Amino acid sequence: MQPMETTKIKFLALAGLLLGGLALPVQAQSEKTAIRLGEAEAGNLVADAVRLSAGADVALVPAAAFKGSKAVSPETATALLDPATDEIVVLSVRGSQLKDALERSVSFAGTPFAGFLQVSGLTFQYNASHDIGERVVKITVGGTPLDPKKLYKVATTRPLADGQQGYFQIWKKDQILPGTKAVTLATALRALPAGQVGKIEGRIVRVDK
Repeated sequence: MQPMETTKIKFLALAGLLLGGLALPVQAQSEKTAIRLGEAEAGNLVADAVRLSAGADVALVPAAAFKGSKAVSPETATALLDPATDEIVVLSVRGSQLKDALERSVSFAGTPFAGFLQVSGLTFQYNASHDIGERVVKITVGGTPLDPKKLYKVATTRPLADGQQGYFQIWKKDQILPGTKAVTLATALRALPAGQVGKIEGRIVRVDK
């Protein structure tokens, strides 16, 4: 092998490590980063599918479930899921826990976080200049202010319900409601109404920018 070829291989290997150990195009890497920082088209579309499939008040889907952020249809959103076979479950959580989950979601504000939550059924605003745990300044569920004492049905992926990405600090596995029909993310997306598209709607707003 010629010296020039050896140098090229070493450069490509280093580039792969810098991109998280995966030989992903830079564009794909930036889209994966975007969904870990804020509201995304794919996130809204998938979260809507999760909430509707479970008949829940709210849906929370972690950024870790996505390989990208842009999706204009259920088909393109399915292709971005990692994996699309994750099961959907429903948690029964108090409003105070729901707020804590959103606080965790924005605790790394400005830094890509696999536990950043894409949402459906709620909107929230946060101020990243505030102390961690005190950043979420407004939450509405179904158009009304969050009630800290009220129980909400929250649909999410099995891994998140089991406590991944640090959410074991927020809820326990025994809050998963029994008897939920087994539905995957892909199945939920296929059941969306015809013509539903992914778009940014102001569900997650950072007010200090």
